[in-house]
Order: sequence, then structure tokens, then C-alpha cells
Amino acid sequence: MAEEPVEIKGEMTLLSVLRLASVDLKLIQETVKNKQNSLPQLFDNSPLLVDCSRLGEACAALDFTALRDLLLELGFIPVGIRNIAEECRELALQAGWAVLRSGRATGAPSRSERPVEPALEEVPTEDAPCHPMTSVRVVNQPLRSGQQVYFPEGNLVILKQTSAGSEILAGGSVHVYGSLRGRVLAGIGGDTSARIFCQKLEAELVSIAGHYRLLDDIDTNLKGSPAMVWLDGEKLKITAMF
Repeated sequence: MAEEPVEIKGEMTLLSVLRLASVDLKLIQETVKNKQNSLPQLFDNSPLLVDCSRLGEACAALDFTALRDLLLELGFIPVGIRNIAEECRELALQAGWAVLRSGRATGAPSRSERPVEPALEEVPTEDAPCHPMTSVRVVNQPLRSGQQVYFPEGNLVILKQTSAGSEILAGGSVHVYGSLRGRVLAGIGGDTSARIFCQKLEAELVSIAGHYRLLDDIDTNLKGSPAMVWLDGEKLKITAMF
């Protein structure tokens, strides 16, 4: 029997999710631009899912066509919208949006201190369970600016320091036995039990299971010290190693 020319199947993947807390397109544009400016490579030509769960009845005032045009203008690829009121569903469909079912409950946004701003983060799109990973990759040399280590199969151990402008992505936890600079993303497949350990925390960005924060935005006295980053519900926590 000839092989089918195409195959359609469900698959878990990472998407950036734009959580709207306002229907003000100007405010949305300004906020997203600010986030793009701080992380230009992370969001460049990124597929984007829009979540309206925080809008409630205000969703009816959202201009779905203008929102789609705005996101395209900003360089995103809008792939769908979710958690919209039933009365808004037809409006979204007419504007060309794919209306998706609700994803995994994600609770309150990580930046609840800024309720009027849209939040942009990455989360897994499916409810597939994530199991702790046992595979380990060891890197025994420093990581220079512009270099990336990508290991989605398990835990990453870096025996030297990492430089500003470097990037580490692991499906499990990340251990750095030196100064940790640049960006580090653990649990990129959605493993919320993943952690980040380092001898000297100087990272530009830390992320676990799609919940990211700029280190400059985190109020902690552990910058420059041995530290562990972990996820407590929706919130990234930083605690001392010793």
C-alpha cells in the first residue's frame, strides 16, 4: 500500500502565549514592543497564541481583526485564540482566528502586580504529562557569547562559566558550576519540576517550563551568589544553595 502523502496528528509543542488583560490595542502594542525590545531573539517570528481568559465580558469590545493585524505587524504569527466568551466566538472566526479549546489551567499571571498589562510567556499547549528526565549531558568547557547548548532530552551540566549572550536550553534541569550569565531555560518541554542550579547567579533571563523572568525584574539578594531557581505554582522562586 502506498504511503499516505500527509499525516495529521496531535503533538505537544511550545508556543508563546499572549494573555490579554486589556482590549486597548495601543496599550497592547506598547507593552508587547517593550517585551520584544528586551528579548528580541526569543520572540522573533514567533508563533503566538492569544488567551482572553482575563478579559471576561470585556472580550466583546475587542477588535479581533485589528488585533490580528497588529500582531502580524509586530512580527508574530498568530495561530489561534482561546478562552473567549461564547458570544465573541463568531467575531473571532470572522476575523480569521482559529478558536482553540482551553489549555492547561495556568492560574494567575506571574506579574500580577501589573494587572492592566498583557502578559507574554511560553507554555506547553497540551495537557500531556511531563516526566522528570534522567538523561544527562555534560559540557566541560566555558560557554561563550553567541553559543547555545540545546538538550531537550534531559538535564544539562555545565562545568565552567557561561558568558553574557549565551543560551542554555534543557528539557530537564540545568546545573552550572561557575558563573551563570546569558539566558537559561530549563524544562523547555513543560517539566515544571526542572530547576536551575549555579555557583554564581548573573543570568540575564531564567525560565522554567515556559515561565520566564528577567533577573533584573526579580527582587532578590542572591544575584552573584550560589542559587537555585525553581517553580512554585506559577511563580519562579530563587533560593540560596547553601
